Amino acid sequence: MSRVLRVVGFAALVAAATALAGWWTVPLLAVVWSRVVARERRPALAGMLGAALGWGFLLGWAAYRGPVELVALRAGGVFNLPAWGFVLATLVFPALLAGTAVLATRPSPGP
Repeated sequence: MSRVLRVVGFAALVAAATALAGWWTVPLLAVVWSRVVARERRPALAGMLGAALGWGFLLGWAAYRGPVELVALRAGGVFNLPAWGFVLATLVFPALLAGTAVLATRPSPGP
């Protein structure tokens, strides 16, 4: 399976798990995914891309169904961010969750 398909598959898992159970599933899925798909050269980077892509899909779905621009403006104002900054922070959050979970649980290379 190509790397792109693995990342897109992980993104679909992240989006579904987040929608069903919440944000805390992102690091759990990232750890399991990095163990199962051990052939990745850079599993943390692939996990970060997949998590951000999954949440990007959720943002796109929310934008299709509701006033995401208004929410981004108001929530961004709370954090002193423009609307695009809040959207970017929303995508960076799962990427950091997935990347750090993979890096924290990877076995150290032997001597």
